[in-house]
Order: sequence, then C-alpha cells, then structure tokens
Amino acid sequence: MKRKRPSHRQSREERKKSATGIGEGIDRFFVGGERKIAGFMHIKPPRWTREYEEMRVRDLVRRIQDDLEELVARAYPTHTEEWQQRFAPNYWREFPITYESYLRCVINQSVAEELCPGLWERIISQNESVSCKAREEYQQVLQQFLEGEPRHAANALAFIGKQAATYLEHLFVRRSALMTEVAAKYDLWPVNLGIRDKKVKGLTRRELQRLEFARNYLVELGLNLQCDLPSGHESRAEHRISPFKLAAKTLYTKMLILKEDPRRHVWFPKITPWAKQLFALTVPMTKRNSQGWWKVAKIYLYERWDKAQKEFKPLIKHLGFEYPIELSSRTPYESNIKSRVIDNGLKDAFMALARPDL
Repeated sequence: MKRKRPSHRQSREERKKSATGIGEGIDRFFVGGERKIAGFMHIKPPRWTREYEEMRVRDLVRRIQDDLEELVARAYPTHTEEWQQRFAPNYWREFPITYESYLRCVINQSVAEELCPGLWERIISQNESVSCKAREEYQQVLQQFLEGEPRHAANALAFIGKQAATYLEHLFVRRSALMTEVAAKYDLWPVNLGIRDKKVKGLTRRELQRLEFARNYLVELGLNLQCDLPSGHESRAEHRISPFKLAAKTLYTKMLILKEDPRRHVWFPKITPWAKQLFALTVPMTKRNSQGWWKVAKIYLYERWDKAQKEFKPLIKHLGFEYPIELSSRTPYESNIKSRVIDNGLKDAFMALARPDL
C-alpha cells in the first residue's frame, strides 16, 4: 500500500487570508464580540493577587490619586516654578530651580534608561572616557525627553479619564441600584462625549456626540438628588467664574463639614451659641431656610475678617481695591470694603447656592 504524500496546498480559506499579508494571530476579527456587545468589562475577581488582597479601598484610592497627580505634574512640569514666580517671587529669586535644570544637573537613572537602554550603565562606568561620552549623550537627548514626556503623560491621563467614565457606565447597567445610590450624592459626573464635523446646507459645523445619551443617562442615574456638598471649579476650564462663587461654595462646604462631621467635638472643644445655631440648621440649604444659613455664615465671616483679613485678599482685589487696604477719598472707611465683600458679594453668591423649595 502506497503511503499518501502530505499535501502542502493551502485551503481556500487560507488562500483568502494570505491575500492580506496579515500575520496569523493578529488577523483575527472581532474577538470576544459577544462579551463586548453584552458590555462585559472585567474578568479578574476582587483581591485576586497578593498585592490587592492586602489593600483596602481607601489604599487603592490614595495610590490612584497619587499616580494621577504625578501624571498631571509630568504633563505640566513648569507649574511649580510658575506658581513660585507669581506667589513667592522672593523665594524664586533665591532658589530659581526648574524641572529641566534639575534633570540637567542631577542625572536621573530612570530618565537615562528611558532615553536610551544601557545609558545609565555607561554613565556610571569606571572608564572615564565612556562615562564622559554617555553624560554628553544624556544632555543631548534630554531635550527630546522634556518635550515628549508632557505629551505622553497628558495622553495617558485622557485615556484613564475616558476609561473611568466607561467603567461607570458599565456599572450603571450592571449594578443600577448601587450606582443610583452613589450618584445621588454628586452634582457632577464624568460622561464620555465626542465631537465630529457635520455638513448642514453645505456648511461644516462641529456637533456634539452622545449628547442625548448623556442627558438620559444622568437623569436615570438620579444625579444630584441628595447632594449636599457642592463641587468646586478649581480647574479654571470654565471662564469668568466669579471668585465670590468659589468662595461661597468653600464656605458652604466648610459649614456642612463642621455641622455633619461625627468628630465635630474635635472642632468645637466648647459648644458655643454659634455652634448650636449651626447644628440646628436643616440640610440642604433651600430658598426657604437660606436666610438662616446666611445669618450663621455672616457671624463666621465677620470673625475671620477681624482675625485674618488676608484670607479675603483675592475678593478684595477682585473688587478693584489694593491689598493691604489703603484708605482714600474713594474708600474712606474700611467698613465700606468689608460690607461690599461680605454683605454684598459673598451674600449674593452664597444665597445663590440655595436649592429651590420642592
């Protein structure tokens, strides 16, 4: 019986694949499609590795916050020196150290390895000639690193933010009751929106994507149904936000914390009549009870003005006055400025935080 020779012919399906030239493995299409359509997002169960087994949620939060702050710092490496030049010019003149000058003066091992694998070993080489050439190479390619790292960090931050918003959408679909309970206590929520060009009557305009989804999603989520603490606007992305609005939100948040914190006995070694008035206020602040809230807030603000007027410096300067306050024919009395800052600006911004009566 003759032995059948193995055929080296490719099947019709294989011949079709070879027409693209894509390598095996990477040529697969829509792998895990059913999971993606079903919204499947994660596989690993909680506390699956030894590292995570020993970490509490607050440990994860602390680490993630630290990592995000590091990403922001790398995306905006000149922030510290800009801040010092503006708010601590005397210190800056004495210690004008920048991120770039630091990396040029002190060769960083991780930066050197990122620039060129093996560069650090050559820098610390006992051979003086090799070490000298490596240090020169480090200085030459460092500028490329300084230009590229902020871009890389900002891109990573955007990717993480987008991914976090996607995870929240996934959890809302899978754990609706849990997420509505959480969202009720927030007044802002991350949602992935997009934008694309659209032609209307021959004209190109930019149009927001997922806008209707975002509106329905936030309504179904029950956002801001039980939110007491207002969110801040420290990003400065929204232009023309009044400093008085920011200060009023800070004031209201501080009052809520002092009122609701279980450890408030730490903040009040002795319960004063003012503290009793604060504890008696009803939450949240509404149009109906806002006068009571302001009455308590005003006492606190007047006390801070007398004890630490510098805390009002941004608001004083926003109104066009010099700080320290210089009396003139236009403002012969300090009480005039105090009234404009507290009784007018802060009061209006504070009362505007009140919710409508339902």
